[in-house]
Amino acid sequence: MGVASTSGIDISNQSIGKALFKFAVPSTLAVWVFAMYTMVDGMFVGRGVGPEALAAVNLSMPFINIMFAISILITIGAGTIVGKLKGEGKQGQANRIFSSAIYFLAGFGALVCFIAYLSVDQVAYMLGARGELIPMVSEYLGTLLFFQTFYLMAYSMEVFAKIDGFPQRELAAILCAAVTNIVLDYILVIHMGWGLRGAAIATGSAQMLQMTLLIFHFKSRSSNLRFVRAMPDLQNIKRFVKIGTPDSITEMSAGFVLMAFNNAILFHMGTPELSAFSVIGYINNFMLITFIGLTQGMQPIVTFSRGRKDTRSMCQVAVLTVKVVLVISALAYAGVYVYGDNLARLFLEDPELVYMSHQAMKVFCLGFIFLGVNVVVSGFFTALESPKKAGVISLLRGFILVMLLLLVLPNVFGPESIWWVTAGAELVTVLVSIRLLGRWLKLNAHKVLPIDPAVAN
Repeated sequence: MGVASTSGIDISNQSIGKALFKFAVPSTLAVWVFAMYTMVDGMFVGRGVGPEALAAVNLSMPFINIMFAISILITIGAGTIVGKLKGEGKQGQANRIFSSAIYFLAGFGALVCFIAYLSVDQVAYMLGARGELIPMVSEYLGTLLFFQTFYLMAYSMEVFAKIDGFPQRELAAILCAAVTNIVLDYILVIHMGWGLRGAAIATGSAQMLQMTLLIFHFKSRSSNLRFVRAMPDLQNIKRFVKIGTPDSITEMSAGFVLMAFNNAILFHMGTPELSAFSVIGYINNFMLITFIGLTQGMQPIVTFSRGRKDTRSMCQVAVLTVKVVLVISALAYAGVYVYGDNLARLFLEDPELVYMSHQAMKVFCLGFIFLGVNVVVSGFFTALESPKKAGVISLLRGFILVMLLLLVLPNVFGPESIWWVTAGAELVTVLVSIRLLGRWLKLNAHKVLPIDPAVAN
């Protein structure tokens, strides 16, 4: 029996397009639900509590993004190794890597959340909160910290369920969690009037439910990946970090960019503009994790193909995924340009703030056209265990260019030029991404290595 056929989806006996569809669709839906956690909070808080409370949720998001990035850091590194080991037929080693990654996230998450809770007001200040926003951020984030460890573990197990070959189960778990989040948000925020604390409890409870459902999967007989006794090994953790750093930077950049924009907007503009930008922040994060989801749907195919030395499949899935994200990028920007005011009304009631938000997003969201290519190419090199190439792309778009443009543009062209920063950063980065991917494809597109019979059978 082939190695791949022991899992829920048999990669080895399917076309690249069909395999990508079966992995990418559940993966993308999964990360949409992760994005919906804070988006739903924002909708209920913005309309049920007020624009200042919505700004407080927005200010909390960089911390949530950074915690999510930590989970990506360990999970993508471990998942890349596990996928390759599965392709090589080394299931026992794959179980140990999987288990050690989950155990490490549990311990690390609990420690960080405990420390952050003890100094939550200081954390709120570091995130950019000032004056009346500090207690609001502290209320929301301080409550959410009780659940953030579940968030790290739920995401990690969601990725591993996909690597295990069961993206449908992963999707079922997160859909249950999403419905729970929406119902609890309505009950706690609107019906019971618990405000920011109620929104945080709703999100945290949904994350805890998702983690529990995924644990049931890995305890089931059909699962190939299983929890085993395995102490987190320092050498393995270093390897996880080395491989997962570029994808982690991609997600961490969302928090960094949001925090940088929040501070720049407060400095150059004011609180009304920050409330208007909150909507843009949610849309930008939604698009980013959409492309991350597509990339994570691609990565199991790349890692499995690496284990089988199938270079042609790696080339095919890279090109196909880039084409898909280009189509999605164009459609997303067209949708934002035409219907952005309707999106803003989901969060805001003030017509002036809705108009302000829509005008800003017409410029800011131009970056979507290039964002998807940058995320996919970075994720492709991560799956190839080429962290330097992936890291260059992630650092350029997520840190270096954003900081440079935020420092220069508002001082030279005025505050309104802030909205052009993301599009400029993504455009410059995509030129680098295309060059790196094109060079790799040129070297490998026609190179088909023989498959080891011991792996194939």
